[in-house]
Formats: sequence, C-alpha cells, structure tokens
Amino acid sequence: SISLKRVLRAVLVAAAIMALDWPRCLEHLTRLLLALPAICTAQFGGGGSYQPPAPICKPFQCPSGTKAVGNSEHKLWSYGCKDSGINFMSMGGFDPNNPLGGMKQGKNVDKCCVERDICQQTCGTTSKQCHDEYWACSKKICKGDQNCELSAMMGSFTSEPLDEEEDKKDKNDPPEEYNYEKDRQKKDCRTYEKSQASACMCVPKDEWQDKVENNLKAFYKVHNKEKLDSDGKIKDIADVWKKWKGKEPQMFQALATKYKKKAVEIRVKPKPPPYKPPPPLSKEEQEKEDKRMEEQRAKWAAEDKKREEERAEREREKAEERARKEKEREEAEEGETVEL
Repeated sequence: SISLKRVLRAVLVAAAIMALDWPRCLEHLTRLLLALPAICTAQFGGGGSYQPPAPICKPFQCPSGTKAVGNSEHKLWSYGCKDSGINFMSMGGFDPNNPLGGMKQGKNVDKCCVERDICQQTCGTTSKQCHDEYWACSKKICKGDQNCELSAMMGSFTSEPLDEEEDKKDKNDPPEEYNYEKDRQKKDCRTYEKSQASACMCVPKDEWQDKVENNLKAFYKVHNKEKLDSDGKIKDIADVWKKWKGKEPQMFQALATKYKKKAVEIRVKPKPPPYKPPPPLSKEEQEKEDKRMEEQRAKWAAEDKKREEERAEREREKAEERARKEKEREEAEEGETVEL
C-alpha cells in the first residue's frame, strides 16, 4: 500500500542520515519495524494515535518495620527526547538539501520525556502513573499532529539505558523466542525499577515523617530558599501537610516538575560501543546451532503446512457454499418454468 511504501521510504532515509552511528540506528530501526502496524495506524489513519499499554512493574519495597522514602542523595536526571528523530520522517516536508532540517521543526515532546523521568525517579510513584502522564502530556502537545505523535512513540523508548543485561547473559543459553510486547514490558519495567531503587531508601517507620520533612527542607534550600525561615525551617509547615498529607510522592514530583530547569540534569545519551562481530563457532557449537536451526525450520514448515491446510479447507468450504447456492438458484428457476 502507499502507506507502507511511505513508512519504508522513511526508514531508508533514517538509515542514510544515521549511517555514522549505525549501532544506534539499528536499535531504532528494529523497534520501528516491530511497531510498523502501529506506526501505519498513527501516521495514515485508521483508529487514531497509538498508545502502548501501561507496564505493570513491581514497586520499591522495604523490609518489615521500615518504610520507603526519597533518597536525598539521588540527583534527578534525564536524557529528554529532543533527538527522538521522527520529525524528518514526514516525507511531505522532507528537504533532500537539508535532511536534518525537519528535525528542528514542528512540535516537540521533550517536556513530556523529562517529566516522565521525574515521575520514575520520584520515590513512591507507580509505573502506570508515569506512563499515563507521559501519554496525556504528549497528546496535549501533539493535538492530533501525526508527526508529533510518532515522535512521542519513539520518545517513549529514549529513557532506556544501554542494555547491560544482554552482556550478562550466558552465551550457552538457548536463544529465547522473541516477543515484542514482552520485551517492551521488560525494558519499561527495568528502567522504572532501577530509577525507584536509586531514588528510594528505607528508614524505620517512626523516622519516616522526619526524613520526609528533611528532604523537603533540602529541596527548598537548593531551589527556593524563600520557603524557609531564618532558622532553616519550612514556613507554614501545617498548611503543607494539610494539602499533601498522604500524597508525599505527588508533592515531590510536583516540586521537581515546577523547578525542573534547575532540579533536573539533562544528560547526553551514551552511544553503544562499536559493533564487534562474534567469534566463529567451534565445530561443536556449529553442529549445535545447525541442529537448532534445523528444528526451527521444521517448526516453521509445520506451521506453514497447517496454515496452508486451513486455507485450503476454507477455500473448499467456500466452493461448496457457492455450489449449494448455485444449485438452489437453478432449482428455483426450474420451478418457475414448470409453473409457467
């Protein structure tokens, strides 16, 4: 279809532009192709903008007798998503003389990415809350702009760190069957859970309230000293707890969002190391891999055969149904002739 051609052409343009950073290009293009049905829906109509399901991740937990509180030593940071790399994919506005120019135009969801990272790094938030707030923010900014919606979709990947877990896998383990949604859920939860582990700490329950107030004083001391009195205590503390008691995570998230220009360190996302081809397999490893691929091909062949048999059965049933209707029509015509 014309929609698919436009998307594939955009992929080729992306590859050409990012040729000097091929490992990262491969990372983004793989995800882009895996999400191709959703991209076509978002870019070319047929159901509105795509929003992936919210990940359901494990919250930070403390041992019995203790309670999670924000770690004042944790420094908020974000990669943002100014380089999500989607604006130039609008073929209508693509200028071959300035291929990167389109990236500087149009709406940008960088604000949403930074605020999502604030949410993930605020102790006590949930993964669903951060996900839903990110997509609500992007929809408010994009307002139906398809190019912006694609930027939002790709921006949802940019908080992920380099995949260190892949390096820790035992190379002798059999390869797992790839599942896009399962892999996406795993990556989303890893980012959230690492952020919470860094942003939270456990303190005895009877010390929790004092630690929260100390965190609030420490924040104001850096970002708004006018909120403190001459003794360094929080002004109108009773009013603060009247508004925020029981909603402490939301309070710290709101403060960090309000002062994000000073409170959040914007980092440059590190590039993955240059690609190194794997060493050649030993004879034993090669035989093992050949056997695995033979079994995989046999599995694919069986699946193809089953699909073909099902298709043939559907065609046979359709043919029988057409023959039945044709016979009924002929019998009805013969009856009309006899009556005449």
